[in-house]
This record gives sequence, C-alpha cells and structure tokens, in this order.
Amino acid sequence: MNFEEMLLKRESCRSYCNKPVSREDLIKICEAGRLTPSGCNAQPWKFMVVDEADAKAKLCDALLVEGNKTGAPWREECPAFIVLVEQKAKLMPAAIEYYQDSQRFAQGDIGMASLNMCYQAMELGLSTCILGMIDRKKIHTLFPIPEEQEVRLVLAVGYSKEEKEPRSKTRKPFEDVVCFNEWK
Repeated sequence: MNFEEMLLKRESCRSYCNKPVSREDLIKICEAGRLTPSGCNAQPWKFMVVDEADAKAKLCDALLVEGNKTGAPWREECPAFIVLVEQKAKLMPAAIEYYQDSQRFAQGDIGMASLNMCYQAMELGLSTCILGMIDRKKIHTLFPIPEEQEVRLVLAVGYSKEEKEPRSKTRKPFEDVVCFNEWK
C-alpha cells in the first residue's frame, strides 16, 4: 500500500477482535514513534506499552473521564494501548531564548509521533484509535508517572473486528486550507 492509499484508508477503529498484538509488532510501532522528527531533535516523549491484563484493566479504568464520559466505550475489547508521555524537551539555547519555553514544540512532536505509530500499525495489519479524552491524573497515579511529565495521548492498538471499506473522508475543500504566496 502506498502512502496516498494509507492517507485515504486510515481511520479510527472502535471495534476490536480479542486477538493479542505481538510484542514484536508493538515494538515496531514504538520504533516508528521513536524515529519521528522533532523540534531541535528534542525527542520529548516516552511510550508506555500496556498489553498485560492487570495493567490494561487499570488503564481502561482511566480511559473513563468525569461523569463516565469516554471516547472509548469499547476500551475493554482492545488488546493493547500505548501511552504517549511528554518529557522535558532539550532545545537548542537559541530556541529557548527566542521562545522562552523549552516545550514549545513538544505537543506537535507527540502528535507527529502518534501519527507515525498509526501508519506503522496500519502497515502491520493493525488498527488504531488516538484517545485524548482520558483521565490524565488517574493514569499518573495508577502507573506512577512523574508529575512533571504530561500524559498527552493514549493509542489503542489491535485487530479490527470488521473488514470493511473505509468510509469517505469528510474534509474541507483543498482551496479552503491551502493558498500560495499570499494569505487568502
């Protein structure tokens, strides 16, 4: 599958088979995240793979947010998750001086890493869903992640229950999001 096909076919999965994801595949997915470009090559991330029953049960509890709202009612079906944690970025001194903030690029870097991980999973025949509606404080407590490191996203990883054609993507028209040489 070429890159354009991946762009058209990649979508969030919300229905997973009860088939485990191999540790080898999870390592390949994390490696795709690790190799992602980042501002000043800061690599402000750490990935926690959650694929064992006890750890998964704890994480599933933290995927519910206040009032039992969740973007992942299917969470218990999913065989594996990867928690993306923002680490302290080490930028070049000139960048820190200019922006007065060492974390200036970190959230974008983590977003890029999550997308690389999604495309690697897709190449391996796996499906993913990027979760942002999570109880970050509970994840910090349950997995004692240091307070100064921010849980940003959780990536659900597994085999889709459904073999179906991807739905049509709803996107703004090209001319509404791209202009050349002047702002329009």
